[in-house]
Amino acid sequence: MLILFDIDMTLLSSSHIGIDCLRDAGRSLFNPDFTVEGIVFGGGIDPVIIADMLTLNKVTPSQANIDAMRSTYHQLLTEIANERAVAEPLPGAHELVNASATHHSQPTLGLLTGNYQETGTIKVVSAGFDPSRFTINAWGDSSPHANPIRAHLPPVAIDNYRQAKGIPLDPQSVIVIGDTIHDVTCAKDTGCRSLAVATGHDDANTLRDAGADLVVDDLTKTGELIEWMMRS
Repeated sequence: MLILFDIDMTLLSSSHIGIDCLRDAGRSLFNPDFTVEGIVFGGGIDPVIIADMLTLNKVTPSQANIDAMRSTYHQLLTEIANERAVAEPLPGAHELVNASATHHSQPTLGLLTGNYQETGTIKVVSAGFDPSRFTINAWGDSSPHANPIRAHLPPVAIDNYRQAKGIPLDPQSVIVIGDTIHDVTCAKDTGCRSLAVATGHDDANTLRDAGADLVVDDLTKTGELIEWMMRS
């Protein structure tokens, strides 16, 4: 079994610090009036979000400009994280990760997220999670396709599992845990199960309508969630 956790508003909240760093990266690189107003962040993936931000601000979304934004974003987030915490865990998140990692069935844990690895890891560490517990990951830039979307990420994680373990993995043995309809649909599109948590922008009814296999208000009912996940 492979359990894949989203990061933002699933495991943790960063109170928009990442968004502010992206905005400030654009202002330092391109335009003092660089704005992120109107950009949809929830469920997105960083390379696409940055490209959309550049387009909104009439900057060519070239790979060089995206890379410059990525590097400056990482630098700004690192500077803040060196001074103070940039994220805090959401209710029940630590308990669920710990219970999953120590369960007798020994599931593999990973991250499936729109974050770049370097900035996503900063958030995870700042919120008190041990990143070494997440061994099979699909990051925001993991799509092998020219036009990346979130639905590309579960197959990346499944392939990473196959390469690491030397055995194939049935998508029905994969659980995607996230807070947006995009987490739900990327699981459904690839035959994985989805556990949706209403701690982000999408409420429980919206997540249920998107087809989530299980919807919860938060991750605090550790025992019930573990029981549901471990059912074959």
